[in-house]
Amino acid sequence: MKQRLEYVFDVEREALWRYVADTDWINRHSGLPPIGARIEAQRDGSTKRYARFWSGPFTNEWEELPTLWRAPEFYEIERRYTRGVPRRFVNRTSLESLGPSRTKVVSEIEVEPRNFLMGLVLPLVMMQGKIGADRAFALAAKLAVRGSGDDRIRGSNAFAGLAAGGISQPAIAALDRLLAESDEGQLATIRPYEVADRYGIPRREMLRACLAATRAGLFNLRWDVICPSCRGNSNSFDSLAEMRGDLHCANCNVPYGPQFDRSVEVTFNARPMGRGIDVPLFCIASPHRSSHVLAQTPLPAHGRETLRVTLEPGTYDINAVGIALTPFIAGGDDRSPAQATVADARVDFPHEIAAGEATVAVSNTLDRPAIVRIENGRWPDTIATAASVTALQEFRDMFSSEVLAPGLELGVESMAILFTDLLGSTAMYSKAGDAPAFRIVTDHFTRLRPIIEAGEGAIVKTIGDAVMAVFSSPGRCLAAALQMDDAVRDLEHDGVPLRLRVGFAIGPCIAMRANEKIDYFGTTVNLAARLEAKAGAGEVTMTRNAAERDDVREILRASGRDTTVERLPVKGFAADVEVVRVLAPK
Repeated sequence: MKQRLEYVFDVEREALWRYVADTDWINRHSGLPPIGARIEAQRDGSTKRYARFWSGPFTNEWEELPTLWRAPEFYEIERRYTRGVPRRFVNRTSLESLGPSRTKVVSEIEVEPRNFLMGLVLPLVMMQGKIGADRAFALAAKLAVRGSGDDRIRGSNAFAGLAAGGISQPAIAALDRLLAESDEGQLATIRPYEVADRYGIPRREMLRACLAATRAGLFNLRWDVICPSCRGNSNSFDSLAEMRGDLHCANCNVPYGPQFDRSVEVTFNARPMGRGIDVPLFCIASPHRSSHVLAQTPLPAHGRETLRVTLEPGTYDINAVGIALTPFIAGGDDRSPAQATVADARVDFPHEIAAGEATVAVSNTLDRPAIVRIENGRWPDTIATAASVTALQEFRDMFSSEVLAPGLELGVESMAILFTDLLGSTAMYSKAGDAPAFRIVTDHFTRLRPIIEAGEGAIVKTIGDAVMAVFSSPGRCLAAALQMDDAVRDLEHDGVPLRLRVGFAIGPCIAMRANEKIDYFGTTVNLAARLEAKAGAGEVTMTRNAAERDDVREILRASGRDTTVERLPVKGFAADVEVVRVLAPK
């Protein structure tokens, strides 16, 4: 039995896709019952997904086959039932753009009844399904239109107490509106940067608001480790100390480890407020859960398929799930169909293909099925990573007990590490005595702290009269470094102003637990410490690769400070290092 549903909505296709592709959301608002689901790992490395629900006197059980989709154009879901009214169910939903703000939605449903008697019941089931689909699609269109608007934020009640902690009224009102407008699933995983973008609040301010709400007992903070394949958070922890280095994604049947500045995400939930607790599941096939996937197709053993996808210039991956992933670039001139071959532990694919409408012919040479995806290689910037959040002074102040498990070392792909040194402090202790000198050193720490905090950085530790700080943004690190010497020059010893020297480096490092705090180690840390020793009074030194970053170059240009480039020997490094020296103001 077949059914075709058509709708035309005055909304952009991409905005509507956000809701329509969330089949869990569609099923929930269609009035379908929650489902129970299980995933079974197969010996060949693949997975099989099963689900069931009860409808009146009928128990429905099925295997959910891998979903076929191309965002934002269509998705196709197929279920093979072992119990229930149907034997087989297929739903292909497509979105066609009819203009800048007009979209046609076509949902084609094919149901094969289990037997003659079930065939008599099927028309009633499909009629009820149509009523629910009408309701869900209409609501999706309404929300898609409203989501593209610029509604004013209402006043706040539930979070009003956060104002005493310095949280702005717009951020407080945005949290209140989030609580009023969101369903239980959305309140179970709150991403602060997405909330900020949704309500037009600066991201840093919304993160501060969520941290303050957690401190006030209104939110919980969670550490979600994102699977690099499906980018789902199948492993979540209440604290960093609970996190392990060996994780497994049941959905993809692949092992993976946490990356501090990439796959460890800070999220919040509203469970202390009694929200986001009971989050039933309505569908396990949702393309929305893997929004980074532009196209997906299942391939049988030795099967072939053609994927067509629109690629903006940039970096992408072709991913045979659980088998291999190959990065590629869209931006070349060759517009012939690209060939992809899935083989043992690899995917053979060109390094570069043309941007725009791309055709990819995929062949599976294995004796097992494969799921092949074309994915956006760039991770979304809406992830509040553990590396960036733990590099905030406010976080370290409010959640000082959050540390990694003993022995767990997490890689950080890039972090700005800064060291300062107070010149002449040894002589000052000798001449002034320990107590007066210590007071001066403490005062200088007090001057540096707000500068580091304003640059969205954090003090990792103080070492004698030196500071080690971390920043997730190299540009903000330099901006802070350029202010530090001026900030302490009105502190004097024997009528002589204090002077600072500063050095920083950018690069990979290791985050780990040391002295009951999150600390950082590695070559980049060592280099930053050595660069500080190469600076003179009022100077900032950094590596040349750091100075050539766009954000750093812009800060340098705005400062008006003169620079020199030198090749210097650095202790512990075999080759000389190219160092950019930012000279003290004249």
